[in-house]
Amino acid sequence: MRPATAAEALRGLIRVRPHGWLTDPLPTSSAAAADRLHTALAHHGFRQASGAPLRVLKVHAHEASYNGELVAYALVGHCPALPGLLGSADASRSLLIDYIPHPVDFTAPAAVAELVGAVAAVHAAPTSLAPELKGAFDAFRLDRLAASSAPVWLPEPAPRADVIGYVRDAHGGDAIPVGHLDLKSEHARRREGGALVLVDLETLRPDITPLIDLVTLGAFLRQAGRPLPGADVLALYRDAADQHGITWTTGALRAALTAYQRATGLDTLDGLTDMPHTPRHSPKALAMEPTAPALALVRTVLDTLELDGPPKHLTGRKGADAWRYGDWAIKTALPGARGDLAHEAAAYDLLRRQGRHPGVRHGHSELGRWLALPWVEGAPLWDLFAPAREGSATEPQRTQMREASRAALSALREFHATGWIHGDMQSENVIITVRRGVSFIDYDRAHHPDLPRTMQPYRGGLVHVIAPEIAARLLATNESEHVALTPQAELYALGASLYWAWTGTRITDYRGDPAGAHAELYEDIAAGRCRNLDRDRPWIDAELEGLIRGAVEPNPVYRTYGTDGEQT
Repeated sequence: MRPATAAEALRGLIRVRPHGWLTDPLPTSSAAAADRLHTALAHHGFRQASGAPLRVLKVHAHEASYNGELVAYALVGHCPALPGLLGSADASRSLLIDYIPHPVDFTAPAAVAELVGAVAAVHAAPTSLAPELKGAFDAFRLDRLAASSAPVWLPEPAPRADVIGYVRDAHGGDAIPVGHLDLKSEHARRREGGALVLVDLETLRPDITPLIDLVTLGAFLRQAGRPLPGADVLALYRDAADQHGITWTTGALRAALTAYQRATGLDTLDGLTDMPHTPRHSPKALAMEPTAPALALVRTVLDTLELDGPPKHLTGRKGADAWRYGDWAIKTALPGARGDLAHEAAAYDLLRRQGRHPGVRHGHSELGRWLALPWVEGAPLWDLFAPAREGSATEPQRTQMREASRAALSALREFHATGWIHGDMQSENVIITVRRGVSFIDYDRAHHPDLPRTMQPYRGGLVHVIAPEIAARLLATNESEHVALTPQAELYALGASLYWAWTGTRITDYRGDPAGAHAELYEDIAAGRCRNLDRDRPWIDAELEGLIRGAVEPNPVYRTYGTDGEQT
């Protein structure tokens, strides 16, 4: 069951105070309470409370709570998303605050975005701190917090460094993080002019990151009758924070929240680190169950290779299947299946003659065609980047991703220099081997001057990584016309594949459904409707971003294979 209140959302993190902890509670008798009220009113220059409410008088029983709210107002009280502090009186531990008259109707379409915008505005408020106060809060700046010891109350202090690092990347090292707003529906009000305001700053602290408020936002919205998936909460917050110069990416937010949970012992992140409902599956088709004819065909392959036992089925689509048996990778194609195994066998034979591959075995019968080749031990680029998409990448994994990207681009440069064009460059077809080498697989669309052209016209590889100039040619020609693939276009495909593998998001900002008609997708690709890597990246990585940006330059002439700037 998902948390119903902010307190429930913070299970595992919050610590319940023991009974009787408050040594000087507020009076409970009417007479004593009235006397306390009159004393506080007098401290603010009032004789008595009367007439329509114009201000709120808040009296604290606990001195630390009073001082904490004063500190919060000093840090963020100038934010328009908060009520103004009109005065304070230490003697009565009281605050005089603007009265915000109207409740918020959360059935209004824009109310949720306004709420999240108000939270982001509070988080950004310390950046415009009054000059005379900056020195007093210097110890709370993120650069200083990064060098300080972890608080003793953290059950796992090690991940705190990751949390601060992510928040510092988003806010800047000079920023002062604030968090722990008391988010509940009665604390969201509207001014006379309609602006949404968050009241009650008692719990806000400068030594707590803003992440805690993302954890409680989901429960708040459920209480208000506007439940949202965690991914939508993150997207709203990221966009609102960006308006204040806080540059979170979705991946970095997920990673920061995961580290925050580990550090604090928080029971649940309430779906915040879940992937969006839009499926971000592997670029290759999901495996379909092999058909009876496909099983019959692969059995003949095993007999020919003198292998016993059933192979493992990997993928299958439209009569073309991939299998693994021990050290063998096996591809089968029923009559009329997609792909061209005869062409792929010829490509592997040419690679063997060039000393680039150990060679394959292949054959055909009335059942179909087959190809068997040595299994390549390693990880596809898509799998290697999985921790980035899941928000759990460690520093060694990030280094590995950067090195793998550099190696893949270098391998493609060398491949092109020998006259080859792969024809279906995508992250699943680039294997980073156990010895950190690079192996390309699936050559059924390959091109080489010494290789006969495929029987079918070339019409591009994986749609979502096609270069804009190829998409334009596909739009301008009919299905029976061959479209030549250039090294520059294939370089774009690898760069777009790296973008997708790292961010979990396709590089093109489609106007419609990414699973829609190819012609519609080609129009958006050809128009250069690229997404913003600064927004989609899971973290800031200047080298990896440079590799991707260089490969996907809109002008093919300026595309590069790596940070050395070598162009195609």
